[in-house]
Amino acid sequence: MYPRFIHHHYARHADSLFHPEDKTTNPKHKGRRYCFIAGILDDGSDAAHLLSLGIFVGGKKNGRTVKDYHAMFNHDYFVDWFGKLMDEVEELGWACAVFVMDNAKYHKGKPKTKRKGTWKKTDFYDACVIHGIFEVSITDLKTTTWKALKKHLGEHVLPVVVEIAKARGHHVVYSAPGFSELQPTEMVWANIKGSVGRVYTSTTTFQDV
Repeated sequence: MYPRFIHHHYARHADSLFHPEDKTTNPKHKGRRYCFIAGILDDGSDAAHLLSLGIFVGGKKNGRTVKDYHAMFNHDYFVDWFGKLMDEVEELGWACAVFVMDNAKYHKGKPKTKRKGTWKKTDFYDACVIHGIFEVSITDLKTTTWKALKKHLGEHVLPVVVEIAKARGHHVVYSAPGFSELQPTEMVWANIKGSVGRVYTSTTTFQDV
């Protein structure tokens, strides 16, 4: 799985070696952008399958915010998209699939903690008891009890996508940070952006992109 985007105002034409006497100019905002998200199915054949492709326009148009990449590719969006991806995989007859993704925050989102601001200290303590956290005491401060509960949930509660994949007989694994060769789409996307960037000029329109 690989969500990515291409900015409108890439400004390749402005790239140059730095000189201290150069006049500085305020760069344009990044403008609108095409956002992509898709899964690539490796079934052992020479041809890979692109699954659950989503393409939409983000960024700003005439000063009005349409959709922002970071606002759009959030955890809720990804969980919904991941469910559709699993539907597609299963429609192709695949079971016990392995989904490989990087360590982006929205890939590893945990279930939302049901902590409430109106909770009393005893509520936090009872939650600790339910989860088997016995190093806290009923006499501890509420902040201390919540800290222990939050730490336990972070270490023992699996990401949402891991749980929903497991429930459907699939597996989710995360690539090791800093090893792009373990995520081949990194190189594919670098080639795509390089090809687009090399033909980019100050006159390139969003429609051209």
